[in-house]
Amino acid sequence: MKRKISPDDFEDNVKKAKDEKPDIGKLSEYEKMVQKNRDERIAFMQSLRMDEVKEGLNDAIQNLKPKRIPRKRNIKSPKSVMTPQVPTRKSLRLANVDIDLSWKAVEARALAEAEKEVEKELPPILTFEEAITGDNVYADFVRDFDDIDFKTPKPFTDYVSCFKNMKIDESKIAKVVNGRITAMALHPMKEKVIVSAGNKYGAIGFWHVNSDSVPYEFKPHLYGVSCLKFNSDSVNQIISCSYDGTMRCGDMEKRVFNEVFNISDETSCNYFDFISPTTTVVCHRNGNVSLVDIRSDSKSAEKSHKCHEYSVKTVSVHPVNKSYFVSADMKGFLSLWDLRKLQKKPVIELHHHRKVITSAFFSPVTGNSILTTSADDSLCLFDCSKLGTALSLDTKVRHNNFTGRWLSTFKATWLPNTDDAFVIGSMQYPRRIEIFNNKLDNIYNFQDEYLGCITSTNAFHPSLPVLAGANSSGKVYIFS
Repeated sequence: MKRKISPDDFEDNVKKAKDEKPDIGKLSEYEKMVQKNRDERIAFMQSLRMDEVKEGLNDAIQNLKPKRIPRKRNIKSPKSVMTPQVPTRKSLRLANVDIDLSWKAVEARALAEAEKEVEKELPPILTFEEAITGDNVYADFVRDFDDIDFKTPKPFTDYVSCFKNMKIDESKIAKVVNGRITAMALHPMKEKVIVSAGNKYGAIGFWHVNSDSVPYEFKPHLYGVSCLKFNSDSVNQIISCSYDGTMRCGDMEKRVFNEVFNISDETSCNYFDFISPTTTVVCHRNGNVSLVDIRSDSKSAEKSHKCHEYSVKTVSVHPVNKSYFVSADMKGFLSLWDLRKLQKKPVIELHHHRKVITSAFFSPVTGNSILTTSADDSLCLFDCSKLGTALSLDTKVRHNNFTGRWLSTFKATWLPNTDDAFVIGSMQYPRRIEIFNNKLDNIYNFQDEYLGCITSTNAFHPSLPVLAGANSSGKVYIFS
């Protein structure tokens, strides 16, 4: 198929042919004939005056186009606004910049973020009526908790024989607080089963189990409640400490939360234990341990000592010799201290666990054993019968303690008034609450169709065969 020649191409060919002056003498007869035809076509095109026609056509087309008349608009142009230039985000990974993931760096970043938040304060004296939250009605709380007996009852010891008779049903499940429960305690009175639970947001809830009343939630702290205990000698008092760096004494008779200790400018309060009904030992994130008199108005420590380089997770006072306490830190160190002579180094120190020790507690009667729970997936019993001179591993068992970020950490806790057994949550299916003896044998599991979740925080009633398990949604499950 021959390609069509446009007028422009033909005109170019004409000019090209004019420029070319072939030597006629050297051409063949055929080439002479072709050259003759070409000259005739050129002469014909020139006779038609195609160049003039083309120029006239272009002028006519230009004249047919409407001329554009510029219009003036009476619109004022907006003034340019200078917007602040946001710096371009850059990837540290692509820039090959190493991120410091050490514990000190992580803590420093967390503190820097906390300082950016708007500072909030709660009054040192906070009434129950001021602290009550949500849809709870204070008058209803007064009515439901008005007839509490604050006498100290006799302790209960024979828990193991009652396990098979302890059951759960729908009426023994309630949402006590909103959000994950981080601490829990049961009031020692026998006539009523009252559960108190603290959550990750600083709230404390009270639930009268064997009644038709709803749980009541109060907010005496700004951040998570890390430890919660009833005073065994003054059972109207519930002591709480928080990651906001404060301790409060909740008086259920006077219905007020009194601030008894405040170290919020320096660090948090991770855990505490009673040395006496009026004195506690408190451990902190900065590695310090403080002695706090809950009767004092100073809101400061009677004494403070640097026990660990890193965060102290729990402290436990010896039940017989109150001068000794044991502390556990996030690097796996277990240390025994003497309050009468606190020095730079502890009386005894062990580094058996490879990861953080989430809890370490003396056995509640004799104090001859220390029960530890660790993130290295182990439960250990240490023999400390020769107090102050020796501390050695007695028994060890593997236990899945990997709760992850959404669950509270497991803390194996002795049953009240006995050295024979302890309770701990479980990651196994079907869901259960596990009981171990002092040989680390799993002697019993609390299981039921109503228990379909992991209860990280568990506690026994000190005067009744009652077990409470708390989960990460704020619910409490009662076996009784």
